[in-house]
Amino acid sequence: MVDLAPPLEKYTAHGEHGALEEFRLSSHFQPIFSLAHRRPVGYEGLIRAIDSRGRNVRPYELFSKALQGEARIRLDRQCRAVHVRNFKALGNARSWLFLNVDPQVATEGARFGAFFAEMLESNGFPAHRVAVELIETPFEDEARLAGAVEYYRSLGCLTVIDDFGAGYSNFDRIWRLRPDIVKIDREMTRRVTVEPLARRMFTGIVSVLHEAGALVCVEGIETEAEALCAIDANADLIQGDFFAPGGPALLPENARSEVFERLITGHRADFADFQMRQHTRLVPYLAAIKNAVQDLSLGAKFQPAVQGLLRLPSAQRCYLIGSDGLQIGANVEAESKVHSQDQRFEVVRPTEGTDWQTKPYFRRAIESPGKVQITRPYLSVIGPKLCVTLSFAFEASDGSQQVLCVDLDFASLAGEDIAFGVSSLHA
Repeated sequence: MVDLAPPLEKYTAHGEHGALEEFRLSSHFQPIFSLAHRRPVGYEGLIRAIDSRGRNVRPYELFSKALQGEARIRLDRQCRAVHVRNFKALGNARSWLFLNVDPQVATEGARFGAFFAEMLESNGFPAHRVAVELIETPFEDEARLAGAVEYYRSLGCLTVIDDFGAGYSNFDRIWRLRPDIVKIDREMTRRVTVEPLARRMFTGIVSVLHEAGALVCVEGIETEAEALCAIDANADLIQGDFFAPGGPALLPENARSEVFERLITGHRADFADFQMRQHTRLVPYLAAIKNAVQDLSLGAKFQPAVQGLLRLPSAQRCYLIGSDGLQIGANVEAESKVHSQDQRFEVVRPTEGTDWQTKPYFRRAIESPGKVQITRPYLSVIGPKLCVTLSFAFEASDGSQQVLCVDLDFASLAGEDIAFGVSSLHA
């Protein structure tokens, strides 16, 4: 049993040469905001320490004094107890309290006696307002970790995976532990504003986490651009110094209402501007595919009918698909692209009879004939490049239903626009 008798603020550890070092512990609480409610719905407890000389000690330095075993268990438990007591004293009777727990501590704690449920009860703090946050750290025994998570869940706590996308906090851990909340790693948050690939993946990752049954928190937000990316990706919760750093006091519920109003207004304006840019770039392609369809429906040969479309700068190839989903004839390649084909993908190059019936661009076209359909960017089977496909279902001169498709080079179409193709493309 690890005894946590008062005073909780005092922590003693062995320093260099075996000398005892004393630290005073306190709590800072960083708010976690709900985008839907525009107010703090939770606070993460952050430990702060001062040594006997009055020097601020960073958390990683503090925990380096207790690397493993009973010493680590004791310090981890003491930090959580300090946070619960201090948070309760601040009088907030509504918000979640996020408590960081090392997976090693979570799995080994039972060997040192009962603690967590008794600590919450002694402080009069309900378990349903506690979010147990497993920090990202190497830990091989996922089965034991799942058992520890189930223990916290059985108490009524929320469970949280921290730093998703870094190290051990990956999809395998999500599927095994079934957390209530997943926090996106701050390095991913930083990258979404500067790397087009990260920006496009970000929205998809948030969507997959939602499908796994978790709320998504984007943490480490330091700039307005990062906040706008989190909004655009449909995150549920946001956290970071851009909204509020951690501090010893809690925020009033409406403390950041003006910030949220500015962000939401800015997001609407950015989205409208983005759609206008997107539409402007697509206009020539939309007009050209409609002209090609008109010619084909009047009986024109395929290759001459699509030449105007293929002369546009981002067009790569055109192909026809029958109502059964099977390709009719061979691709017609843009002349500028013929010599840039990647020979490594020759074996999967589409030919007559290739089956496209499972592809969204075919299904949507068949379901809505007479309207141009536009895909999100995806990796073409023809080569390792992202493309966007325009598709259009029409009635051919022989009375059959066919779908004309044109693949556009996404990089050429997007140019330097990092957000292009992140949201659904529209005709």
